[in-house]
Amino acid sequence: MADSRILGSSHLDGVALTATSEAGTYVADNLTNVQPGKIWRSTTDAAQTITGDFGGDKRCTAFALYSHNLSDDATIQLTLSSDAGHVTQIYDTTVAAIDPLYGWGEGPYGMEGYGGYSSEGWAQPFSIIWLGATYVARYFRVIITDTTNSDEYIQAGRIKIGQHFDIPVVAGYGMGWTEQTELTRTRGGALRSDSRDPYRYASATSTILDKLQEGDLLEVFRSVGKRGDVLWSAFPDDATVQERRNVILGRLTDYGSANISKVGSTITFSIEEGL
Repeated sequence: MADSRILGSSHLDGVALTATSEAGTYVADNLTNVQPGKIWRSTTDAAQTITGDFGGDKRCTAFALYSHNLSDDATIQLTLSSDAGHVTQIYDTTVAAIDPLYGWGEGPYGMEGYGGYSSEGWAQPFSIIWLGATYVARYFRVIITDTTNSDEYIQAGRIKIGQHFDIPVVAGYGMGWTEQTELTRTRGGALRSDSRDPYRYASATSTILDKLQEGDLLEVFRSVGKRGDVLWSAFPDDATVQERRNVILGRLTDYGSANISKVGSTITFSIEEGL
């Protein structure tokens, strides 16, 4: 399989974010908090601008907005600049927030040729932009437009932007759901449950890595570890529903040292969904 991608540290973590509007305690700074209960929410469904200053020039290759409520018609404009007014723009793009990745004959909504939206069936909708190259900038801006949102506001749980690393992994990695619900048999014979939400997990082993790839992945372990969160995509360029099914934002729950041999090294890691 092609290289997977992992985004570790976010340049926005620890940065004060400014948004067009904030509803009560649902402030923009919550977007840099990894706790599920911390979200940002606007006061209306008008276009919302979120800005931040990295504090210095940073290398950027990937952006993610996770656990949002954006509708099928929403767009996200990402801008990176060398000045706070975004006059000198280093990077600028506008994408659909929800990509229609179900084509004809794919999934329950693809049978009639109309296609369907890739967020269907997922607990946490997300939008990812792979920048396609490395852009060095200091100032960040994202404009979210979703004026037909049925909630009449815009919200999201996590935002990340930083430099991702390409990590080839062996075919046959694991991804699935962990069920937290516990079953109890009553004295009368009924089987009862406490109905807890499941969460996804992923476990992968790299193929043979060169020293640069090994160093990149070990640096993610060092800088993020179990303290923060990472974004991992197994099929980042697939542009199908398979890409959506194999993306996870969560915490590294287990990771090993590099197993070094004459031809290179391999590394194993596991992630559990955090939002």
